Amino acid sequence: MPMTLRDAKPCDGIHTFVRNRYFYGKLLDVCHFQLEQDYLNGKRWLLNRLVSGYGVLCGLDVQPAENGRAVVVTAGAALDRGGREIIVPCTSEPIDIPPRPASKPDQPPPGNCEPEDYVHLCICFKQCDSDPAPVLVDDCGQATSCSMSSIQERYKLVIRSCKAPDICLESSVSDFVLNGRLNYNALVERVTRSCPDLPADLCIPLANIRLPSGDDPPQAADIEINARPIVYSNDMLFDIMLALAGEAPVRNRGGKQ
Repeated sequence: MPMTLRDAKPCDGIHTFVRNRYFYGKLLDVCHFQLEQDYLNGKRWLLNRLVSGYGVLCGLDVQPAENGRAVVVTAGAALDRGGREIIVPCTSEPIDIPPRPASKPDQPPPGNCEPEDYVHLCICFKQCDSDPAPVLVDDCGQATSCSMSSIQERYKLVIRSCKAPDICLESSVSDFVLNGRLNYNALVERVTRSCPDLPADLCIPLANIRLPSGDDPPQAADIEINARPIVYSNDMLFDIMLALAGEAPVRNRGGKQ
């Protein structure tokens, strides 16, 4: 049975895709053009999520703002947990840091908080409709004078309480090397047993921020960027392998320095 446009509705985790089949005389309308975009975006985001992973690609440093109790995020790029690309083209507007909450000695600190109260800064993918344009054809009797003609891919920065979860630095395939050789069976088991579902929260943390006392502005020492996940590029993985093998830190890798 051929697939229909309704079958293209995405679901969490793994799903099939539908693309246009063109033929002479085919009437192309909004749903078909939307289907084309959904197909290309969905395939790219799936590969980003399952092949590259999620985290910071480059930049996105978190620094104290020049004025006030705030921080800024520098230009950079990241992949969120859904594989969507987040681009920050220039340094962000200042993000205000909340005041330190009143201490309650009779209550334990919540979550991953420590005696020095923390918050963490997250970056999230965001889409905004823009560029209104006149509507020249009526849509089934609904009188509309204009409609947004573009979708801007942007981002938003969110302050959340306490620290972000620690980055796990332990291998999830502890027995991938057996007797000095690659244990292929262990790798096959890892890949085969499950496909990751999309988490409810697709944002990624950028930094833990220790809350200064009173109205004091945050200092560079209050910002911990090791809370962020990173995407391990092929070049970075190659450098890590060289470092583990004790090779010199600078090598010519196919013309790269």
